[in-house]
Amino acid sequence: MEEDMSPSQPTRSRARITFVLLCIMAFIMYVDRTNMSVAAPVMSKELGFSNTHLGFIFSAFALAYSCFMIPGGWHSDRIGSRKGLLLYGSLWAIATIATGVVGSLYALVAARFFVGVGEAPIYPTAARMIARVIPEERRGAAQGLMHATGRIANALAPLIVTGLIVTFSWRLTFIILGAVTLVYMVVMYIGLNEAKRHGATLGDAAVAAAATPARKPINWPDMIRRVWPATAACFCHGWVLWFFLNWIPTLFSQRYGMKLSHNAIFSTLVLLGGSLGTAVGGMMTDWRLKRTGNRLRARREVIIFGFLSSIVCLIPLLLTRDITVSSICLGLAFFCSELADSPLWVVGTEVSREHSATSSACTFTGMALAGAVSPIVVGLLLDVSHGRWVVAFAASIVVLLLGPLFTFWIKLDDEPSAATDHADIQAMTSRPDVSHAASR
Repeated sequence: MEEDMSPSQPTRSRARITFVLLCIMAFIMYVDRTNMSVAAPVMSKELGFSNTHLGFIFSAFALAYSCFMIPGGWHSDRIGSRKGLLLYGSLWAIATIATGVVGSLYALVAARFFVGVGEAPIYPTAARMIARVIPEERRGAAQGLMHATGRIANALAPLIVTGLIVTFSWRLTFIILGAVTLVYMVVMYIGLNEAKRHGATLGDAAVAAAATPARKPINWPDMIRRVWPATAACFCHGWVLWFFLNWIPTLFSQRYGMKLSHNAIFSTLVLLGGSLGTAVGGMMTDWRLKRTGNRLRARREVIIFGFLSSIVCLIPLLLTRDITVSSICLGLAFFCSELADSPLWVVGTEVSREHSATSSACTFTGMALAGAVSPIVVGLLLDVSHGRWVVAFAASIVVLLLGPLFTFWIKLDDEPSAATDHADIQAMTSRPDVSHAASR
């Protein structure tokens, strides 16, 4: 009996270590991703930036994020997940430090651009690891928990970043955050190496062989054909995500005249809704998979529900300026929108299992493109309408309406039948050595 169990123990330990390290990384990444939006009101006053200028700074990150997600995901598939995370994580850390050093508009745009270059391959690479660590029937929850950790970070970022700004300055805040990131990426690389060393058993080799298909060349026309509806749905989802990440602190500052400390509290409460929604969405899609045995249906239903319910929650913002009602509706809208996040990530990894980092990157290029477009559009709409946030809310509702339409086009052409899929899940569940597949 001990001989049967011994191979699975290192595998399980390696899976836990890998997953915990990825969650911590997600937390740090979202603090660094959200820090600019928190510092924007203070920085814009000091440097004399308009909303349009802020939009260009926000967009620089997302433009790089969209352009380098697919190349970065492909590169991580080539060099391996651990090396990819160290390389790109170090780049984003150094660029974060540079954000606190430079001062002109063009220099800040360039610094945020390189933060985007570094962060772009991170989640696709992490998705590649999860696809090899977590069995299929629990991947939605795993993706949800990792992304929820990131969303918790962007919810707490107003408090963390505001505390650093008040204690030091906005410039020193970026330097500190970048230094913390750089140290952690080295620590994580060492930790992943240790996890691999301790998990390097005959059992792990068997698991890896069972969990990872033989590498084949990428059929780009076929991948694009299968991925584009999910990419378009990700654009719609990403529009709302980037709206909340970039503009919520500025919304409370401009529309309600809040001071920095009150702004941080209200922003944190609103953004916590997204943290919870990401985790719940992952559990919902896993639950639907177990109930239906149909992978596509389980993903699609949760995505569509997230879009439609988010629209319902945004509508009251067109009708009232009450701070309590607005805060509640914003939190609920972000919660509902984030229900779609984990199912979309799972769809990305299921398009091409042997190239899961690349396929995830293709899918979430849509979200990155939304991040490049929405900050500029929202900033221009606010300046042209003289600060009427109703216009920004209306634009978000229009984009969200397109989400379910694209979702209906999502197809996993090569997925097995529902009966076969369900049988595979049961077989995986009954085999502990395969259930805890090791990451590369």
